[in-house]
Amino acid sequence: MKLPISGQDLINLIPQKPPFVLISSLQQISETHAITTFIFSDDHPLSNHGKLTVAGLMENIAQTAAAKMGYECDLLGKKIPIGFIGDVRDFAFTQLPLVGEEIETEIVITNQIFDVSIISGSVKLNGTEIAHGKMKIFVEPENKATEQPE
Repeated sequence: MKLPISGQDLINLIPQKPPFVLISSLQQISETHAITTFIFSDDHPLSNHGKLTVAGLMENIAQTAAAKMGYECDLLGKKIPIGFIGDVRDFAFTQLPLVGEEIETEIVITNQIFDVSIISGSVKLNGTEIAHGKMKIFVEPENKATEQPE
C-alpha cells in the first residue's frame, strides 16, 4: 500500500470502526515510528462542546500505534491484531483541538517486549505540541490452534 493511506484502506488496518476511528490518514511509517493526521466533526463520540476530549487525544495516540501495526501485518499478510492500552504515563496536554482542526500525531516505539509495545506519543496542532504521553499497549496474540487431548 502506498502512503498516505486514508478512507476505507486505513480503517481496514485498525481494529476500531466508525464512529470510534480517531485517525484520518497514515502519513509516514518506519520500523520505530508512525505519523497520522486526524480531523474530527462535532458529532464524533469523543467530541464535547466542539473540542476533542482528553480521552480522544489518548485514543488518537493509541490508534496511531494500531495503524503502524496494522500496516506491518497487512504487508506480511497477517491478521490485524487487537490491542489494549494497559498503562498511560506522563500524559499531559496544553490544548484541546477544535472541530475541523487537523492534528498530527507521532508515535515512537521505545521498547517491544513479546506482545507489549511501549510507545511515546506526541500530538501537534499547527506544528505546536499540544499533548504527549507514554503508553504500554498489549496486543492480543494470534489464536493458535491447539490439539485437544483425547
